[in-house]
Amino acid sequence: MQGSVNRSGDNYRWWVLVTVVFGAFASILDSTIVNTALPRIQHDFGAGLHLASYVVTGYILAAGVIVPASGFLANRFGMKRVYVSSLALFTAGSALCGLAPNINLLIAARILQGAGGAALFPLSFALLFSVFSSEERGKANGIFGIPVLAAPALGPTLGGYLTQYVDWRWVFYVNLPVGILGVILGLRFLRETPVRPELRFDFPGFLLAASGLGLLLYGISNLAYDGWDSTRTVSGPILVSLLLLVGFVVVAWRGAAPLLRLRLYQRRNYALGAGVSLVGSIAIFAPGFFMPQYLQGLRGQTPFEAGLLLLWGGVGAVIGSITTGQLYNRLGPKLLIAIGLTDNLIVTGVIAIWMTATSNLSLLPPLFLISGIGLPMMFQSVNTLALDGIRGPELPDATTLSVVTRNVMGSLAIAVLTNFLQSRATLHMQAIAGGVGRAFAHRGVGGVSGNQMPPLVRAALAAAYHDTYIVLTLVFLPAFMIAWFLRQPSWRTKTAAASPAATGEAAPEVALAMAAE
Repeated sequence: MQGSVNRSGDNYRWWVLVTVVFGAFASILDSTIVNTALPRIQHDFGAGLHLASYVVTGYILAAGVIVPASGFLANRFGMKRVYVSSLALFTAGSALCGLAPNINLLIAARILQGAGGAALFPLSFALLFSVFSSEERGKANGIFGIPVLAAPALGPTLGGYLTQYVDWRWVFYVNLPVGILGVILGLRFLRETPVRPELRFDFPGFLLAASGLGLLLYGISNLAYDGWDSTRTVSGPILVSLLLLVGFVVVAWRGAAPLLRLRLYQRRNYALGAGVSLVGSIAIFAPGFFMPQYLQGLRGQTPFEAGLLLLWGGVGAVIGSITTGQLYNRLGPKLLIAIGLTDNLIVTGVIAIWMTATSNLSLLPPLFLISGIGLPMMFQSVNTLALDGIRGPELPDATTLSVVTRNVMGSLAIAVLTNFLQSRATLHMQAIAGGVGRAFAHRGVGGVSGNQMPPLVRAALAAAYHDTYIVLTLVFLPAFMIAWFLRQPSWRTKTAAASPAATGEAAPEVALAMAAE
């Protein structure tokens, strides 16, 4: 038909590429855009850092729990149907976040949003690979990677601008035109994929994992406030969660078609790579959560000013992603992992030493840039090395397990470190600022602007952030030991003619390995 889009052959695969970019871009952008707005959200709702942290951790944890179900749903009902439904749910969740009248409903809407957004990136990648041949995937990846890599770089600055000059609710409303257009394109252009109605979902594993992780996050989040003696909010939920998670491990290990194939950890590189990757998750999620709090809550930066500072980390990540794709085959993954770990160990340590109530903020852009370059070197390289030799049906299981563990670790790390920050702030305030400090400590870190704090209270809070970054620095040390025992990928032992360096296929794929973060 004249003027219509050809849904077969050459045109179809490019329309798939255009369509899936919307879902991937929206889900990745949302993982970074909210952090800069969080201090203003706290202020407007009168919430402390403890409660407000659920706005971030609830989203991350919901995404981590739902990701393993996305593979089953895509096979059971078809990729098009699940992709469009996920994007619609994500868009609806974004609208509810913007309309939320209080912090509790905002957290609930964020969980809904995270559940919808969980499948968007993996399904976008699967749809893309299903229509492009091996020879064309490098070109497709390059185009797909431009908005995907731009999303985390733009997130903090865009979030800061909208929060300061428009309204923090537009941090969520900005997803609506992207999501609606993506749904329309998906319904119009994506083809239905074959379904497998015989598949059965691992409901016991899903219920054990979801309830166990939810209770664990809840208990850890309350630890600094209620203490271990509180069986209702701390010790009880944590103990029950551990029992549920042990039950999940048993079910997953013995099941024929488990929710997560934990037996993959029997592979040496996969297990060791997971250990290094978990450190990388903490290095990404925790500073992304705490630095906006420090800049706005303690240093009195506006949301946009904080976003401009944080932009340098995203710029570095784009540079690092492209550089890693070029160097991976030449230097090998182990050297790149060591460079990335060393980079972030030094930068995090320097920030910990630098962090006071009056430190010169002009030092942050180069530090964020350097750290951003190093993170992809560590993350992309270890992810690609961990998946070396895994093919066929095991590959989607391996990538799913990897994404889930990173999301869960990122969520729990924020909860643990938020408790640590709050407890250290309380101790420093009592020691430095006496009764005034105890009053501020009771209100919770992040509840008051830095300009409204007495100088001694600001000094106490700065000391608490310093302690938190010292812990973040120490987290990198065991990763060096784990990385030492990683084996080189199989292609490094082959001849140059047969290696990925000769074929040129590995570099384009590794350049996108971090995009799901």
